[in-house]
Amino acid sequence: MSARAYIFLIFTFCGGFILQYFPLVDFMDWFVPEWVLMIFIFWQLQAPKLINFWWVWPLGMLLDVQHGIQLGSSVVGFAVVLYVLQLMYQRLKIFNVAQQAGVVFLLLCCYQLVVYWAMVATGDIHKPLSLWLPALVSAMVWPWLYLLLASSYQRLR
Repeated sequence: MSARAYIFLIFTFCGGFILQYFPLVDFMDWFVPEWVLMIFIFWQLQAPKLINFWWVWPLGMLLDVQHGIQLGSSVVGFAVVLYVLQLMYQRLKIFNVAQQAGVVFLLLCCYQLVVYWAMVATGDIHKPLSLWLPALVSAMVWPWLYLLLASSYQRLR
């Protein structure tokens, strides 16, 4: 990867953190897509040798601090998603965008479930019924995000 591609990678993660923190009305909090995790998934598909477990720790910790949840819960969620992606990224790359959105939905559900288990284990219980809404909204946003980032990344190469 060139230096411009590395700068673009850092820029996309910074943009993801900004979009993740974008303030909304209280009842809309569950409709915010998991921007950082979707960008993480995109980069895992585009540069699987570059995105590894060393990226999981800082991204997960920053996300935990940003959300104000228990430190390490997002790290474990990111690690689960990364492990599954490492196993199947070659198959996922040949899927069309709609099929990828289905897999992204399942990956985000796994992430949400791990974070929810951490909340339940520490006694900070939230509404379990609205647990799946960010994953559903993220799956609907995935095709547009993937096409936008892929076209921008191809121009940089």
